[in-house]
Amino acid sequence: MKLKINANKIKQLRESKCWSQQQLSELTGLSLRTVQRIEAKSVASQESIKCLAAVFEISVNELFDADALTSTSSVDATTTETITQEIVKNQENDTDNERKKLEGKRQLKHAYIGFFVVFLSHMFGFYGIFTAYGEERIDYDTFKLFKDALSIVLICSALLFAYQARKLAKKYGIGSSF
Repeated sequence: MKLKINANKIKQLRESKCWSQQQLSELTGLSLRTVQRIEAKSVASQESIKCLAAVFEISVNELFDADALTSTSSVDATTTETITQEIVKNQENDTDNERKKLEGKRQLKHAYIGFFVVFLSHMFGFYGIFTAYGEERIDYDTFKLFKDALSIVLICSALLFAYQARKLAKKYGIGSSF
């Protein structure tokens, strides 16, 4: 649904920030052609209005054309209010989704750090086992037992980490690194 907006206000806001139409299109995620059409025809979709309001850090209501809101041929006040509420709700949902993704990335980062610490401790364990065997403080059978046990624990740790990382990526909708 196309809505009548105040193109002069958009142009004024864009020029006050010294942005070209190309820069505005990159910041909003809209195409250059869409930005040009909005400024030329004063008509935009709900999604475009939401993107513009977010970039200019103003409320969605400030982008609507005041004359269009009061005239009888345009969208009536209740429809405009409903659309505005829907756009605000979508913005809140986007913010919540973004917050969840950031939380997921933070948890994934902690998981990577945890795995690195576990991996490093296993490497110190291997170093100790090989050093003890090299200095003949342990016999071959004990060396083999310790080495194999530590290897199995390291493999289990890696598999557990991979499972947790995949689970976090799925839960928060973030890309996996493997």
